[in-house]
Amino acid sequence: MRQPREDALADRVGRQVTGVTFAALVAAYRASGEFRTIPSPKTRANRLRYLDLIASEHGHRSVKACRPSDVRKMRDVYADTPGKANNWLATFKVLMAFAALNDWRRDNPSTDVRLLPIGEHEPWPADILARALSLASPMLRLALITGLCSGARIGDVIRMRHDWHDGRTMQFTAAKNKAIVAVPMHPLWLEEIEKTPRRGVTLLFDRSGKPFSDPKIVQERVRRLMEDLGSPTYLSNGRPRGYSFHGLRKNAACYLKELGLNDDQIGSICGMTPDTVRHYTKRARALMVARTAADRITSGDVLLIGHASAASRGDGDP
Repeated sequence: MRQPREDALADRVGRQVTGVTFAALVAAYRASGEFRTIPSPKTRANRLRYLDLIASEHGHRSVKACRPSDVRKMRDVYADTPGKANNWLATFKVLMAFAALNDWRRDNPSTDVRLLPIGEHEPWPADILARALSLASPMLRLALITGLCSGARIGDVIRMRHDWHDGRTMQFTAAKNKAIVAVPMHPLWLEEIEKTPRRGVTLLFDRSGKPFSDPKIVQERVRRLMEDLGSPTYLSNGRPRGYSFHGLRKNAACYLKELGLNDDQIGSICGMTPDTVRHYTKRARALMVARTAADRITSGDVLLIGHASAASRGDGDP
């Protein structure tokens, strides 16, 4: 339900376009159909968080006077936390598109402002995965194996129910992109499900036996598990980064690629677009090419490469 203060600000925006501030713009956007019809409650809550941040820090500023250089400066306030900076920028872009659409300015000054590089979630190396599974609690172990065998996002993992599978295939609709997913269930996954007592409709449940209410609960357990493992990291954009639950999504895609499945098949199983599959499996592809060519490459005489090149140029020894 709209708050009286938001209604007043939204009405004032409509009457006094030339004096629109970011506080007024945020209020108008929150009262709009564009915001109220965002289908995902999680996306709506996340956007609301950054709208409030924009209003509190820049509410007094003029929307019309904002330039691309101003947007970059505002984004770079969060440069030390690029994930937050990019979430802020994504919300700001939507907000300024809304302003341009309603003729409160002629353009969107954030259009050409780029997201900051934040690196990638790397797949877990075999040794780290083995150590993690040996140290994890039974519930966290089931969560990790579910992520590894399904390639699902953590939000979908905590939603999975016993009546969504028949002992062979797990079927569900991905919460984020609404993709219809059908995952063939690996014996390791089925074995882990069988070992876990049923205390509700979902595969995973908290200490009270209820479904996990928030993915962050499981993410925090993974973070603590990584601390127990000595906080292993990898370099991403020159910065050390820890392994995350999302990295298991890449493990799953790479495993399926090495089995010989094509991009469409992997995407259907993991709820990914073919482009995402290609991105996630690029290292697996390189490794598969290397393995395929290994015998031919290693059976030759590398010392002849320079001689052959010289001969082809006609400048070898007479």
